[in-house]
Amino acid sequence: MDRTKLLITGGFLGAGKTTLLQRASALLASKGLSVGVITNDQAEELVDTHLLAKSNAVVKEISGSCFCCNYSGFADVVKELADRKKAVDIILAEPVGSCTDISATILQPLKEQMRTLVAMAPFTVLADPQRLENILDGGNAGMHPSAAYIYRQQLAESDVLLISKTDTITAGRLQVLTEKLKLSYPGQQVLTVSARSGAGVEAWLNDVCQSAVSGSRILEVDYAIYAEGEAVLGWLNASIRLQGKGVDWDSFLKQYFHRLNNLLGNERAIGHIKIMMEAMDNHYIIGNQTGPPDTLQFNNSAGTGNIADMIINARVESDPEQLKQFVFEALAATTGGLFYEIRQCKTLSPGYPRPQHKYQHVVA
Repeated sequence: MDRTKLLITGGFLGAGKTTLLQRASALLASKGLSVGVITNDQAEELVDTHLLAKSNAVVKEISGSCFCCNYSGFADVVKELADRKKAVDIILAEPVGSCTDISATILQPLKEQMRTLVAMAPFTVLADPQRLENILDGGNAGMHPSAAYIYRQQLAESDVLLISKTDTITAGRLQVLTEKLKLSYPGQQVLTVSARSGAGVEAWLNDVCQSAVSGSRILEVDYAIYAEGEAVLGWLNASIRLQGKGVDWDSFLKQYFHRLNNLLGNERAIGHIKIMMEAMDNHYIIGNQTGPPDTLQFNNSAGTGNIADMIINARVESDPEQLKQFVFEALAATTGGLFYEIRQCKTLSPGYPRPQHKYQHVVA
């Protein structure tokens, strides 16, 4: 039996990883392949996990720490999915968006310890065009300098650089951006994709599934700057049950985002705010904001109904408790006469990254 292919796909918060993996899972399933997906977050109740679970893939979530700080847990899940008796053909894994040093802490130990079980694909890093343009021009893309450092490290350690969201920029800008990226990182393959439209997804999958190159470089990482880049972000994961009568849940979510943005103001950089509202009969809407309010996008529709579940994942340059205050103040203002129950809420700032492994050499 062939080894299970393992595709680890990274990129900063809001780069479009989950949308890509959702599209890739559907495409692979249409070809008769079985797919496993591993999501990752610092806390439970991840929108990505709920969304990907709606596909035909087998979805596993590792929460409470990043892959690198819980390598043994990640490896156990990979082994479970690749088990010879119930193997999936391909595993797609999505690390936390603020993580770097993936090659030294994840790819090299996997190549050494699990070579008989999985075939490693090239490490892909997604980059959204708006942030990428500013980063390549020497800016910080509106982020804290230490967070921008993580962004640059992610680009530098990749095997494949994948410019995402190509439907959001003109063909001319995309061509210039692609050439600048190739000049800045001459050792990496550069591809483009729009997960929303599907353009480039199959070409990317074909390339990474046929290549045996993975973790081709290890970088020097300043862990003090890395830790600061993560710590400047306040993280919030919450789940809420809402009840009313004949509520337009799409309109509710749009009003909520408007109020939340007003409270956050312009001085707090948004890494990512992703909210899913799911009503009866599997109807849902997702709001996704990756920067200023003009980056906010909505997908699907939850329709009108009496009950909905709301999952909020927010990553904002803010004190976590202040972020929590803004999130629930906006909720109270939006619900009006609706009843709501907070079922779970966790806030945090990521601690100092302490990986279980840190290889100094590239494993052949």
